[in-house]
Amino acid sequence: MTEWGQLLPLALTIALSPLPLAGLLLMLLAPDGFKAAAGFSIGWFIGVLCSATLLALLSSLLPHDRAAGTRLLQVLVPLLLGVALIVLGIVQWHDRPERGAEVPLPRWLMALDRLSPARATLIGVGYAAFRPKNLVMAAAAGVVILGAHTDPTGILLSVGVFTALASVTMLGPVLAYAFGGAVVRGRLVRLREWLVRNMPLITVLTVLVLGIFLVLAGLGEGLRQALS
Repeated sequence: MTEWGQLLPLALTIALSPLPLAGLLLMLLAPDGFKAAAGFSIGWFIGVLCSATLLALLSSLLPHDRAAGTRLLQVLVPLLLGVALIVLGIVQWHDRPERGAEVPLPRWLMALDRLSPARATLIGVGYAAFRPKNLVMAAAAGVVILGAHTDPTGILLSVGVFTALASVTMLGPVLAYAFGGAVVRGRLVRLREWLVRNMPLITVLTVLVLGIFLVLAGLGEGLRQALS
């Protein structure tokens, strides 16, 4: 399994977050909400970048043998994360609301469309950097990146690309709204309504698919190491 074969599911696990995406769309489609939405998406990018960089640096300080310990971590980290996500997905599926039941959104999410750009940026940084799922994925990405690179340039480049992939669902709607015209804005409205209506199911399916992807990535890396 290549470096990006392992990093891609980790980045997608951060990027495919229905709740913050719904919050972003609420801000973006509110009257005069573009600046706040842009601030939130930029804050998200900065938060992921900071957490991924910091955790990669911390991983480099661990007293392990890069030739053996890191190779083992490259197998175990995605494998264990994948199993954990699959278990979480099964639990969430069992506890999902009944079909057709109205699912109320968190109160903090409904208040996002009234934020100033500065506060939205700070919330974006905090939510991206300190959300437990994001921290775990960023730490796993740091292990993978350090196992693939020894030079600072390669590490920084991989961290930058990882951050961009993990932020694409936050930056994409803002750019589409800014440059896409009325047709794209209408589609964003429908996307927001679809997310709000199907939030529990989307969350469960996302967690399960990414968990399976991570398990396969870990098994693939283990097989590659066994055959090399």
